[in-house]
Order: sequence, then C-alpha cells, then structure tokens
Amino acid sequence: MALCVAPVARLARGVAWRGLHSGRVLLAEPPAGKADAGTQAKSSNSSTPSNISGGVPGSAPDSAPSSAPGGIPGSAPGGIPGSTPGGTPGNSPGSAPEEKIEYFGNTRFPKPRPKPRRTITPGDAVGQDTPAVKAERQPLRQQMEQKMRDVLSPEKNLESRAKIIHDIGHSYWQDHMDLRNNGDKLFEAPPQLIDASRAKYLPGLTGRTLGRQASDITDLCRGKTTLLSVDFTKFAEKHTRSFTSVFERECEGRDDMQVVFANVEENLAKAVVLALCLPFVRRAVPKKHHKNYLLHYGAVEPFRKALGIANPLIGYVFLVDASMRVRWYANGLATESEATTMVRLAQNLASKAKKAKKADQ
Repeated sequence: MALCVAPVARLARGVAWRGLHSGRVLLAEPPAGKADAGTQAKSSNSSTPSNISGGVPGSAPDSAPSSAPGGIPGSAPGGIPGSTPGGTPGNSPGSAPEEKIEYFGNTRFPKPRPKPRRTITPGDAVGQDTPAVKAERQPLRQQMEQKMRDVLSPEKNLESRAKIIHDIGHSYWQDHMDLRNNGDKLFEAPPQLIDASRAKYLPGLTGRTLGRQASDITDLCRGKTTLLSVDFTKFAEKHTRSFTSVFERECEGRDDMQVVFANVEENLAKAVVLALCLPFVRRAVPKKHHKNYLLHYGAVEPFRKALGIANPLIGYVFLVDASMRVRWYANGLATESEATTMVRLAQNLASKAKKAKKADQ
C-alpha cells in the first residue's frame, strides 16, 4: 500500500509546484481519511524525504517555497510576483491609479479620449502684423503660370504636405466633440482694450455683400469703430446676435460706429445651397445691413488662424478701431459683463478717434 501511495504523492506535489509557478494554485484540499493514509505512507517510506502533509519538501505547511502565506513565490501576501501587498507589479500603494478606459456599451471598442481644447489666451493680440493689402484679380494666364510655379516649388510642396498632415489629424467631428465636452464658450472676454502699440491689423477677406457688390472686409470696416461679427454656421448666429443686438441698441444713431457681418461658408457643397437660399437671407436680414453683410465662399484657413478662431462652430465678435486694428474680441453667448464692457470700450474708441480727427484738422 505504501509503495502505491508514494508515487501518487510525488505526482501531486509536482502538479502543485507547476501550478504555483504558472500563477494558479492547483493543489486542492485532500479528502478526509486519504490525507491520513498518505501521511502514514510517506512517513513509513524511507526513500521519500520527510515533509508536512500537502506541502513541498523543506517548505512550511500549505505554502510554496520562499513565499508568504497564501501567496506566490517571491510575492507579498495575496499579491503578484514583484508587487507590494494588494498592488500590481511595480506599483506601490501610494502610486497613481491606472487610467480607466471607457467602452461603447457592452463592446470592447474604447471611447476616444477628449482632446485638449484649442484656444488662445484672453487679451493676446490677434490679427496680422501689417495692414491688409487688397488682392487684385489676376488674368487666367497669370493664374495658371503661378499655379505651375507652385507645383514645382519645393517650399510650396512642403507647405502642402504640412497642411495635408494637419487635415488628416483633425477629425471632421472634433469641433462637435469639443462643444459636447466643453460647452460653447471658450473664455470670458477681457475687461480692457488691447494696447494700440501691440494690437494687430484685421486680415483681409473678399466676398460679395447682400447688396450684390464685390467688396473686402477691410473696406467695410475702415474709418469707423466697428463691431465685426463672424459666423461660420447657423448655430453661431445666436452667439453673435447676443452681442450685435446690444451694440445696435446702445450705439444707435451714431455715424462713427457700425456693425459689419461676415458670413463664411468653407464647404463648397454647402456654399451652393447657401447661394440658392440668398433670397431668403436677404429677406431675413434688415435692409439697412445689406451693404455691411459680407458673404464668402471657400476656405479661409489663414483668416481663421490670424484671428485665433479655434472652433468655427462658435460665433466670434471683434472690436476694430478706425485704423483697422483689432482691439477686443469675444466668443459664444454674451454675458452681462461682456455686453457692458463691449459698449464701454466701443464708445471709448469712438471718442478717441473723434479727438484724433479733430487734432489732425
């Protein structure tokens, strides 16, 4: 009987040892009675080294060599090899927890992490360093020649490559996700004007007014204190209207102050729809604003970059002085403090321009 039980006991110890090394405890509690028989057999067998029931030669009861009670070789109690109690490999109890990954429903598809919001620091000067130059329309032949020179230019090719890489990394839905995660207000507008010494000039933007006249936005803003409203979507109109309505109400009847509207559509497919809906746009916009309402179709990446327009789904307003410099700006829905600040700063700019005009005369 002892000769039969001894090989079985050695086989059980070998299986338990392999299970411990693979991270799984395979040794089960032996049934009552059989354990006593196995113990007696092992104690009577002189060829088998003496040990304690259920263990490994030279080890503590029910434990693996050089391990803590109930653990794995080289680990703390209840842990994983190389870990501290209750931790994960290489992590101490005081270390930062791992980032939690969220999934769509019951699937294993992880949700994309929200990207940091692109914006500018309130009070930074926006615009371009030099006054905008009115672009002259070139003949078709000169346009083709310039296009061929751009194709053969290494510098232009590098610029085109950088733009393609930027467009690939920017999702179509990124601006929508930004609105959902962070709201439709980028920042609170500053309470003071940008100093004239560091203010930048308004960039140019060509188009046609609702009065069917080809014009540039700099021509519309020149010589007056102007509140420029820039819309890229229908959703942004309620943002800019919250500023322009207050400006018109408080500054009504003044010849040295005005509101200029810029409606920009960068998507050519949508531009066709907007062009077909122009009669409805003319009907919706008051007739007194037709000469100051500019429509532009096509990409305006340099214009947006110069003015710090990070999310085109949000409405933006810019306070421009008579010298075409951007002195103040805001975005989103107007708060009460922003509306009050806008009117105060606009009146301050208009009074300064009036004094400067009298001094020149």
